[in-house]
Amino acid sequence: MKRRTDIEATPLSGGIWQISEYDMVNCYLIEGEEKACLIDTGCGAVDMAAVAASLTDKPITVLITHAHEDHLGGGVWFPEVYVHPADFRTARLYFNPFVKMGFLRTQNKKRKQHAVSYLAAFQRDCKPKLLPVNEGDAFDLGGRTIETYFTPGHSVGSLTFRDTRTGALFVGDHVNLLTTLQYPCAATAEVWLRSAEKTLSLAGDAPIYSGHGKNPLSKEDLATLIDWGKELVAAGNVKPDKVKTKRGESRFPCIVYKTDRVK
Repeated sequence: MKRRTDIEATPLSGGIWQISEYDMVNCYLIEGEEKACLIDTGCGAVDMAAVAASLTDKPITVLITHAHEDHLGGGVWFPEVYVHPADFRTARLYFNPFVKMGFLRTQNKKRKQHAVSYLAAFQRDCKPKLLPVNEGDAFDLGGRTIETYFTPGHSVGSLTFRDTRTGALFVGDHVNLLTTLQYPCAATAEVWLRSAEKTLSLAGDAPIYSGHGKNPLSKEDLATLIDWGKELVAAGNVKPDKVKTKRGESRFPCIVYKTDRVK
């Protein structure tokens, strides 16, 4: 079976690139007439700034959907990144090199397949400047604008970005086939549900690109996640760390959550 190595960059429609790091996480480069933006930066074991510069010669603005290590870690290759203020504390935690090393060590099982080395945690000691980005903020790239929407759930500071040229949404881990709400920095299922409904209404006929798994995310799968979210909020939970799926169906899509995160 053919295996990916460090980076795979795939052109999408409308001047958008999907950049997959170690077959684990998806980042997106969007190029305008004057500037470009990179949405998420991967784990950081690869020089993401060099990868982005190989795809565009325009100045690059870095936007982070949420401050988890697999989306934020590559920020060490840039002087500054935009993060929602609610995720600043988590961002600072994950820029700690020892925490970073611990995260990459969890990828040990993938090292042979994807060349991940946890020693890469120490390859960069810089901490980029954290710049605040909030709902309503927009980034003009020339001929297209990237809009910001606040969609808390997967983290308390999760953001969704929308490209005005194509209408495409970039959601990070806010909604994908494995939607996880069990982490300490996650919001409640009720908060996530409102954000998921907001995302579906924003999408219209445009594609939804997530941080993991198959892309684009289908509207049918998102609608299924929303239906299950409504069930959780209405009925509450009886078991911690329960995976919400339908018996006899595929494991995905699913929602993973904890009892105290339902409401």
